[in-house]
Amino acid sequence: MNADVAALEKLMVEWVERWIEGEAHAAIDATTNLSHTGLLDSMAIVGLISYLEEQADVHFDFATFDPQHGISIQGLIQHCAE
Repeated sequence: MNADVAALEKLMVEWVERWIEGEAHAAIDATTNLSHTGLLDSMAIVGLISYLEEQADVHFDFATFDPQHGISIQGLIQHCAE
């Protein structure tokens, strides 16, 4: 992965905050479960993954990703690093 992970996490948190337009009732960080909390719907998650691919110059393998336990920024980044 070509991007600094902490900087990438910050960019992605900012993306989520822009997407939800201040509608979060709590602080969002890289470990926030974006799917189970309802912060992002499936289309927003695809947009976030696309943003991750663009910012980190990586390919996200949807075939091997298991969202069963929820989706977090940290988990998305770790999946790309595997």
